[in-house]
Amino acid sequence: MPHAFFYPMRILGIDPGSVVTGYGLVESASRRSRLIDSGFIRPDPKLPFGKRLLQIYDDLLTLISDCAPDEVALESVFYGENVQTMMKMCHARGVILLAVVNSDLPLFEYTPAEVKRAVVGTGSASKAQVRFMVEQILDLSPSDNPDDTYDAVALALCHSHRRASGVPGSRRTNNLEDRLRQMGAYDRKNKLSEKLKALKVKT
Repeated sequence: MPHAFFYPMRILGIDPGSVVTGYGLVESASRRSRLIDSGFIRPDPKLPFGKRLLQIYDDLLTLISDCAPDEVALESVFYGENVQTMMKMCHARGVILLAVVNSDLPLFEYTPAEVKRAVVGTGSASKAQVRFMVEQILDLSPSDNPDDTYDAVALALCHSHRRASGVPGSRRTNNLEDRLRQMGAYDRKNKLSEKLKALKVKT
């Protein structure tokens, strides 16, 4: 059994973006997780693009200094339809990588499908389903935080489960069913399934 399974570990999940970068700090120990902090970095849209990247970098360094994470989970590059948007996101991701490396923190990357599969159980889950399951796993009330924040928290949860399974950084994704069962969440399994299906129909 991995030693990291027993002592509290702070994991900072980061959902990169040039417009909004979401973050979520989760503390995990013994297959239980709790949310410490979450939010987003939104650079001033009036600034030149280079200045916005600098703001993301500076704000992230401050965040890392304040929350003192042990490890960082970052969403890996995926290919979208809009090439220009993807390029801007990659620039933002670059300064995020630089901030993490300069902070001397271990970095682990996961694809959106891996995160969705870990948190919801399917790699094709909708944004609404991810939000719902993050709230269920961490016992949170619904909020108006942007999807970027929820995605970042989901990244941290994904890495937390990978950590507890003893395969951090691996590309193999594990479902959170066992953790949910231990937390008692699967006493409401049928209700969760019904709500997830309803959310999928709406999106």
